[in-house]
Amino acid sequence: MDLVYLSAAQGLILILGGIVVFYALRSYGRSKSSSMFLLGLGFAFVTVGAAIAGVLFNVANEDLTTVESVQAVSQAVGFFIIVFSLTRAKD
Repeated sequence: MDLVYLSAAQGLILILGGIVVFYALRSYGRSKSSSMFLLGLGFAFVTVGAAIAGVLFNVANEDLTTVESVQAVSQAVGFFIIVFSLTRAKD
């Protein structure tokens, strides 16, 4: 039963993260602000990290340490890009 909750949470992360990425990239398309593009890219890394972790654990049967390591690296890269997009000089 715990696996069902974990899969549901990862699915929710994928859906909500996808919505954030969509709106950030749509805003980039309207404003051509590279900060918005980077913001969307950062959230894409965070979102994809959760999806990859789910696939590695449920489909590829990888051990939990590998899965969490891949997810942590993807999220760290994503948050670095988000911070960079928020603190860089204006376009």
